[in-house]
Amino acid sequence: MAEAFPNSEFIGFDLHQGSIEAAREHAKTHGVEKNVQFEVALAKEFGGAPYDMVCVFDCLHDMGDPTGAAAHIKNSLKPDGTWMIVEPFAGDSLEENMTPMSRVAYSASTMICVPTSLSQEVGAALGAQAGEAKLREMVLAGGFSSVTRAAETPFNMVLEARP
Repeated sequence: MAEAFPNSEFIGFDLHQGSIEAAREHAKTHGVEKNVQFEVALAKEFGGAPYDMVCVFDCLHDMGDPTGAAAHIKNSLKPDGTWMIVEPFAGDSLEENMTPMSRVAYSASTMICVPTSLSQEVGAALGAQAGEAKLREMVLAGGFSSVTRAAETPFNMVLEARP
């Protein structure tokens, strides 16, 4: 994104210091360190607002308190801002998720996503197969007025949330 939009500023947040250090090195490697920065912060505590856009990539389902994160993101956006949520593509029922990819996602989720969430405050444990309805419920409970599926691939769905 920093390469495609060199006149924009990007700030990345993660709770893991090692990931932040790797992101900083990656930015240097790609020559975009002038318009990006990376900081350690929780999804419910990052600063720097107000933002035009907040993006979360494959992490809402890992958060201990996705509703709390949604509320903080809403409060961090400008009134006309957008929250882009990229999550694993999943149906809303077990029957919809009996595909080869979903079976792999359930396995990974059991070993990684759910324990990560349970180790945090609240421990919602959505897992990688949360489904659009559950994600929408969390986002709306965080104070957003609308959630729309903007795009999908066989592996991901992209949701757009508006304050």
